[in-house]
Amino acid sequence: MTTDDPRVGWVESPLQLINAVEAAADLDEPTLILLRRGVAQLADTARWLEPHLPEGIRFAEASAATDPRFRDAARRLVGDAFSGQFRAVVTATGARDLVVVDDGSAALHLAAVLAGIERFSRMGQRESAVQRTLGTLTGSRLRAAARAGRVTLVTAYADHEAMPTVPGARIVPNRYAWLRSLDAAPPVELRSVVVLGSALAVDGYVDPERYEAWAASHGAEATYLPHRREDPAALERLRAAGLAVVEPGLPAEIVLGSARGVAHVHSLPSSTGATLARVLPVGTVMKVTAVRHDWWTTRADETFRATLAYLASADEATTEED
Repeated sequence: MTTDDPRVGWVESPLQLINAVEAAADLDEPTLILLRRGVAQLADTARWLEPHLPEGIRFAEASAATDPRFRDAARRLVGDAFSGQFRAVVTATGARDLVVVDDGSAALHLAAVLAGIERFSRMGQRESAVQRTLGTLTGSRLRAAARAGRVTLVTAYADHEAMPTVPGARIVPNRYAWLRSLDAAPPVELRSVVVLGSALAVDGYVDPERYEAWAASHGAEATYLPHRREDPAALERLRAAGLAVVEPGLPAEIVLGSARGVAHVHSLPSSTGATLARVLPVGTVMKVTAVRHDWWTTRADETFRATLAYLASADEATTEED
């Protein structure tokens, strides 16, 4: 690795953390990754990863992206370019030299923003006037930085047919080479069928009753891996329906990447289609269920629905509709 001052990262979720490590390892850069304090599973994920970290990569906690280590860094890495905290930093200090890693399927939306196809806003949300104002300025600065060759997007969607051409930006595929190289024992025992919990219900984009019925339909032979923000009451209902609910406190990429004996993984459309396809053990089949029209709530706008529908249909061989 180089001996320059480290790139400084700001991450707010376990998946962002994994992708930040993958980016630092692939780009061969010394990197200090700041973890947002108080986020569910984030500290646990960091503790699991630390013994395996490549040379030159370090973790530390921070309460906000305005932490001087990130705010004043000449070279940054961020896991969620649409984060309100990141918008505030870019508004105050500019974009600088920036690496952006996947925050789920929002990577495709961000690329469209950088390409000038979409306006800067968080997909599927109605933003406040303040958020829109900060978003307009942030989007303008990020597009200018991309045109100047100062933005690198490290993403599992780099080779996706929906990835637009982004003038000036460097698009680097994330193939999870580092995570796949780990020889770690499985953190939990899983049944042969695994159902992945989805943020779509947690965040109010799909009807919770229809979502729970879909999850329960996989039967007593299935393990349910909850999303990190799922309601405990909902998990109790799924247990009562016969699912083995397992809460490992770690992201699915770690749990399933080291799993033994898992034959099928079921999910709704999400970033898992791109990430898990690269880390699942050989022989494990992943099936993505398209969201039916009557599942959506009014919170899910047309852009959001269209993006998720596209992800569900991107690989017909691994997509099912219940």
